[in-house]
Amino acid sequence: MKDSSSSLSSSLSLSPGGISELLILKIINYIEYNQDIVCLLMTCKAYYREFKKKYAQVITFKDIDTQSTSQRSIIGTYMRPFKDIYNASLATIRTNKNHEIANPPPQTSTTLSRTSVEAIEFLKTIKDTTKLTTLVLNGFTGDIKDVLLASVDTMVIDIKVHVPRFPTISQWTCALTHLTIQSSRIIPIVHLPPTLEDLVINYRCRDIFSLDLSNLVALKQLHIMTLCPTPIPASNILLPNPNTSLTLLNLKMLLDPTSINQSFFPPNLERFFGDQSLFATTNIKPPQKATSIAIGGIMKKIPPNFFPPCLLELDLILDNDSTVLDPWVFPHGLEILDIPHFSVKMSPEFVPDSVVRLEVNVENPEFAIFPSGLISFTTSTNHESPFNYPPTLRHLEYAKCQHPPPFIYLPTSLETFQCIITNSKGTPFIYTLPSTLVINNDNTSPTDNPLHFILPSRLAKLIIYKDGPENESFSIRIDPIINCSNVQHLSITNIGPRLDIHIRRLDNGDVLLNSGDTFFGGIYRQRRMESTTFGNRSPLDFRALYLNFKLNGNHFNLYPSNTPIKSIDTNII
Repeated sequence: MKDSSSSLSSSLSLSPGGISELLILKIINYIEYNQDIVCLLMTCKAYYREFKKKYAQVITFKDIDTQSTSQRSIIGTYMRPFKDIYNASLATIRTNKNHEIANPPPQTSTTLSRTSVEAIEFLKTIKDTTKLTTLVLNGFTGDIKDVLLASVDTMVIDIKVHVPRFPTISQWTCALTHLTIQSSRIIPIVHLPPTLEDLVINYRCRDIFSLDLSNLVALKQLHIMTLCPTPIPASNILLPNPNTSLTLLNLKMLLDPTSINQSFFPPNLERFFGDQSLFATTNIKPPQKATSIAIGGIMKKIPPNFFPPCLLELDLILDNDSTVLDPWVFPHGLEILDIPHFSVKMSPEFVPDSVVRLEVNVENPEFAIFPSGLISFTTSTNHESPFNYPPTLRHLEYAKCQHPPPFIYLPTSLETFQCIITNSKGTPFIYTLPSTLVINNDNTSPTDNPLHFILPSRLAKLIIYKDGPENESFSIRIDPIINCSNVQHLSITNIGPRLDIHIRRLDNGDVLLNSGDTFFGGIYRQRRMESTTFGNRSPLDFRALYLNFKLNGNHFNLYPSNTPIKSIDTNII
């Protein structure tokens, strides 16, 4: 019976009446990750070997002789779907590339420098200047009107040493809508084109300046930045008149608060970004129609009814030692509140229940009452981790703090977790996750979160930041992540380029690791500790597994191992 069953299975797997090419094509089309391709190929060893032979020039495989033609398997004759898909894709790429070479897309942007004469000569080399929409003047010293093209709607003027000559109002012949001016020198007052909708002025100098923007009646977004340490009178900045079109105002500058009144702010501003010095006098408030506000500099006191009732997003800098925060300062309806590193009493009086994205530290975590619909929370709370999270929380980031808690509470509702990985004095080159404790905040069944899990079972993405120097070899222990969680995507930052690792756990305990959407990676066969018996196995029996980052010049050599890096001597490779 056994022989008959084996013979029948073999004949079915090799018969022409097996899986049709159309069905295989559909399977391939639905594949989202390269890990799925690998797992599909692993279902049939012979199919896998044929695939490796045919595509070894595209994907690197070990121990495969692509030149050998002596062994021809029956499976190989049914590789047509993969071959056809690959060949068709390659032909399409070549056709498209040849088409682009023969018919290059029109040039839409260019950069000009030096004098007007040289710039004009350069423009003559462009096949069709009517398609140019973006013009960058980088160190241009000529007359800007000489290089204006009617088709240009976006311009960047980067002034180095010599200030170019700006056009008069009548000389702005193009319908310019976006203009950026960056300069290390103050330019004289000029009249910019009235067609502008977006204007950025960045003075990289410390001099006081004046701007006359009164004719820019179509302007919607205005950004003014400077390094000037002296407060500038508001009368030096003439805003559009009328200014009803402005919806965004970004002032990264010091304005003299004694020269400002409430009418300085355009009436229809929806987004405002400015310095706290604007509100040094008690009668000035932020724009009262703004839905998004960011205030730089440390505010000492926030008066009652300071923020508009329509506010949805707020970014502040407050100081734990000098700022006094009264209850009910923030309006109900606020959805996003970012006050990095500032400790607040977590209750509706200080954090409205309407908030869904929050960044603060928590004062007295044991008494915290979080917003009922909170989705994303960022904190660097010292000493004790918050824990009374609502069941809606999906994203948690525990940022670096001076006095880390002994462990971090992680609610079962989490899908994404970001944290700092640190080393210890005894093992300075080995980085590990902080100690965690999973808590049930959404009535999840206990069977869904086994006792050995260090992360909630629903959590699929883990982002870790290495806290330490970048120019040394190091190891990250990952076997707890593999065997004590369901994490599928692991991202590692502060190691140069961000490293994204996809994790696929196999039924036999092995783990498939690959980088992003590439085939860089492999299957790691986990080893159990020698004392483990066959009948008493658990996920905790596997040996420690490390990702080793060995510094080699200006990059890292990355490899998994059961042993960590032994030395930080960066000269030893």
